[in-house]
Amino acid sequence: MPPESESISEPEQILRSLLIPDNTRIEENRIVVDGDVIVGNHSSIEYGILGNTVIIGEGVNVSGEVVAKSDARIDMWSKLGSSVEVGKNAYLGEFVAIDGKLTVNGDLDVGKEVKVKAGFETKGWIVVRNPVPVIMFLFLYIREMMRLGKGEEVEKAIEDLFEDCEDDEESPRLGEKLLVVPAGTKVSPEAIEVSGEAKIGNSCILIGNIKAQSLEGGKGLTLQGSIHSEGKITLGDNSTVHGSLVSKGQVRIGRNSRIYGGIKADSVFLHEKARVDGTIRAPSGVSFIREPAEKTAFRKVQNSESQAAEKAATGFKENSPEEGLVKALEVVEIETLLKTKTKTKTKTKAKNGFVPGRERRSARTRALGRSRRFTGSRMSGRNSGTGEHHI
Repeated sequence: MPPESESISEPEQILRSLLIPDNTRIEENRIVVDGDVIVGNHSSIEYGILGNTVIIGEGVNVSGEVVAKSDARIDMWSKLGSSVEVGKNAYLGEFVAIDGKLTVNGDLDVGKEVKVKAGFETKGWIVVRNPVPVIMFLFLYIREMMRLGKGEEVEKAIEDLFEDCEDDEESPRLGEKLLVVPAGTKVSPEAIEVSGEAKIGNSCILIGNIKAQSLEGGKGLTLQGSIHSEGKITLGDNSTVHGSLVSKGQVRIGRNSRIYGGIKADSVFLHEKARVDGTIRAPSGVSFIREPAEKTAFRKVQNSESQAAEKAATGFKENSPEEGLVKALEVVEIETLLKTKTKTKTKTKAKNGFVPGRERRSARTRALGRSRRFTGSRMSGRNSGTGEHHI
C-alpha cells in the first residue's frame, strides 16, 4: 500500500509549479492575464497585476497596481505598492498595507490593522473582520479531497469558493485560464525565479531570465531573456528566445523557432526548420527532427491510379523512420547548422561529375586506350601468321 504522502502529491505539485496560461504578457509595468491569478505566500512581484479574480497569499510584495475585474482576496501581512481596483468584492486580511487608493465596486471585508494610505472607496457593505486565509484553506481542502478520492467535489468547491453567484453564467470559472505563482517566487524585469517546474501556454510574451527545475513552453512564446533549468527544456513551434538555453538535461526546440543565443545541454533535439544563432554544446549529441517524408509519397499516390506507384509508396513508408529523427553522431560543438554544410558538399560533388565506383578519364586518355587495343590486335595477328617461317 503506498504511503499517504504519495496520495497528496498532485495538489502539492500544482501549487509548487509556475503555470502561465495562454496569451499572458508582461508589459512595461504590469502582468496582463486573460484569466485568474493566484500568488503564493512570500512571493515578490515587481510588476502590477491585471486579471479577473486575483488571489494574493500571505506576506506577498506587489510593487505595481493591482486590478481585479472580479474579486480580490489579499491575505495578511501583504504589501501593495500602488493602488488596488476591484470590480466586485474585496477581502483584506490583517496588517495588509496599500500605498495607493483602494476602490471596490462591491462589498469589502477587512481585517484589523489594515492601512490604506490614499483612502478607500466602496459601493457596497463594509464588514470589519478577519477573512479566512484563502491560499491555506484552498490547499488544505484540495489535499484532503484528493486523499479521499473525491475529484468532482474538489472542482465544485473551487467554483463555489471563487464565484459569488452560482447562476451568473458570465463570471469565469477559476482554473480554465489560471496564472499560478508558487510560494517564494520572484518575478522581476531581470529574472523569473521558481523552485519547481514552469509551464507556459501559447502566445505568451515574457520578460526576464527564467530559472526553474524544468520548463515546458507552448507555441508562439516570445521571451526577452535566457532559460536556465536543471531538467528538460521544451519549446513549441514558432517560439523566439532572445537569449541562451542552459540545461543539465535535454533541450527540444520546435518547428520555425529561433534562438538568438547558444544552447548548452546534455542532448539537443532541433527541428530542421528551427534556427540557432549561437554555439550548440551537447556531449550526448544533436538530433535533427525532420518533417514526415511519407506525406509526399501519399500525395503522389492520391493523384495517381497506378498500382506500381502505390506499392512504391507503401515500401517508402515502411522504410521511413517513425519519428523522423536524424542523429548527428559524435557532435559536441557546432557553430552553425550541420544540414547547411552537408547540402553544400553534396552540391559540389554533383557539379564535379563524381560517380561512385568509376574513375574519371579524359577524352584523350580514352582515345589512346582504344588505339592501343586496336594496334595490339593487328600486331598479334602478324606474329601469328609468320611465326612458322624463319629466314
